[in-house]
This record gives sequence, structure tokens and C-alpha cells, in this order.
Amino acid sequence: MLNPDSVSKAFSDAAADREKAIAISVERKEKVEAELPRLAEISGELSIIGSSIAKSFFAVDPKLEVEDLAKRSLALQNERKALLKSCGYTEDYLEPEFKCKKCSDTGRGKDGKICECIKKRAVEISLDGLSKLAPSKKCTFQSFNLDFYKDLKNKNGESVFEEAKMNYEYLKAYSEDFSLDSKSLYIFGKTGLGKTHLTLAAANEIIKKGYNVLYGMAGAIFSGVEEEKFKGIEGKYTMKKLIDADLLIIDDLGSEFHTSFTSSVVHNVIESRLLASKPVIITTNLDIRGINKEYGERIASRIIGEYEPIRFEGEDIRQRKRFEY
Repeated sequence: MLNPDSVSKAFSDAAADREKAIAISVERKEKVEAELPRLAEISGELSIIGSSIAKSFFAVDPKLEVEDLAKRSLALQNERKALLKSCGYTEDYLEPEFKCKKCSDTGRGKDGKICECIKKRAVEISLDGLSKLAPSKKCTFQSFNLDFYKDLKNKNGESVFEEAKMNYEYLKAYSEDFSLDSKSLYIFGKTGLGKTHLTLAAANEIIKKGYNVLYGMAGAIFSGVEEEKFKGIEGKYTMKKLIDADLLIIDDLGSEFHTSFTSSVVHNVIESRLLASKPVIITTNLDIRGINKEYGERIASRIIGEYEPIRFEGEDIRQRKRFEY
């Protein structure tokens, strides 16, 4: 499902657009009717016809009367169009210019369902929100350069290029095929090897598919939950949001200031999302032994049993990217 906060913002933006379009239409109408008094007369006559149609259902022959009123209405509308055109205006100049022609910026179609324009706005808002938390606009699959890995070696002196390529292809396919049944991922390795880049690239694509993706650095997530619990502050990260999201991404787990509280949050989130059958992506510099040491055997066991491991090896490539060598 789409991010509820993004959908709410999309409806709010659409309502503002609708109000603006109507206000502009009213201004135009007042200006043009001052120039062309006959237009004001036509508007008045059309208003009377509208009221007459409602009353016609009580007439002796309502069908005949409605047909007559409809003909008069059409004639007046055609006269108005011709008058506008003769004075250099478009035929629909007095009509509100809504951004969405299907729903007239109401956000819902005639069937009451959410309009595609709202879904599109919500996706754009979610993508924009992600970009404010991380450099997601730069982190795409297209911008991920595998050439930087060609000369990198692991601790045994072996090339990591094929592993990097496999990780790239796996995460790209993961984002393309994502569903609520997708696996949880445990992406680990040293700093600067592309973990966050590929995770953000996947997040971008999954959001575009209309899913509710909640991304956060581990420290920010735990701080948000702590404020919720002890200060009653409801921010971007609450336990409900962490559990309700279609996909939760915890970036750089282990970088936060570690306390018994953070361990309890990690445990609660992992257990709750497992029970709800909702996927999580964890990126971290910690291998499974490090997870065991920091968060305990139970968390390590859950990750081993339920998460797909994706390993990044080699030296920090960010300096190489920076100087292009």
C-alpha cells in the first residue's frame, strides 16, 4: 500500500490546487463579464434553468420539460463559447483549469476510488521524503559503477568484482519483483563498499511500484522510538510505523549508540515484522558474530534463519570514486 502520510499530503496538495484553480476561474469570470455584460446574463439564465430542471420532476410531463430546458441550456452554452471566441478567449476560458482532468483535483474518481493522480503524487512525495533522509536521487542502479570493483580484492587476495556484480543483479531483481512475500535481507560488509547505494536504489524502485517503504539510519530510528516511548512525541519513526510499513530499511545497524533499549527495539521490530510476514532490509558493518555480540544470540539466530545474507567485500571504494582512479 502507499505511504499513508504521503497519500494524506497528496490529497492536501490536490485540494489546494483545486481551490486555486477555482479562485482563478472566479477572477477570470468577474473580469470577462465586466467586459462582456451578455456573459453575466447567460450565467444568470443558466442558473435559472438549473433550478427549473430540479423542479421539473413535479411537472405534468417532466421528460418533455427537461428536454426543453436542456435544449435552452445547450443553446446558451454555445452562445457563451461563441462570444468568448469572438473576443479572443478560448471556449473554456472561464472553466477551472484543474491539474487532473479525470477527478478535477478532488482526488477521487466517480466510483469513489483514489484517482491515479493521487497515487502518482504520493509516490513523488515518498521519493522526495527519502531524498531528504539520504542521497537517494544519486543512488540508482543506473549510477552504480561496477568498474570500481574490478581491481578490488578480498582478505584472501581474490577479486570481489563477481561478488559485487552478483549483489547488484540480485538487488535489482529484488526491487523489480518486490512483493510483501519478498525475503528480508541482511546486507553486511565494511564501510564504503556500496551497501547503502544499492539499498537506496532498490528503495527508489520499490516506492515507484506503490509500496510503503520506511527508511532510516539505525540511530535515527531508535531515537524516534525512544522519544515516542519516553516523551510521547510521535515523529517519523514510531513502533506502529516500523511495523506497518510494507518494507522497513534499517541502514547502518550497529553505528548507533548501543544500549539495552536499542537491543529491545531491534528484537521487537524483527519479531513483530516476522509475525506480520513483512520484509526488512538491514545494512551493517557487522558480520553475524558482531550482531551476536551487540544484540544477542536470539537476534543473530533470527537473522541467520530468516534473512538472505548479502556480503560486500574489499576496500573502501569511496575515495576511488571521488578521485576516479
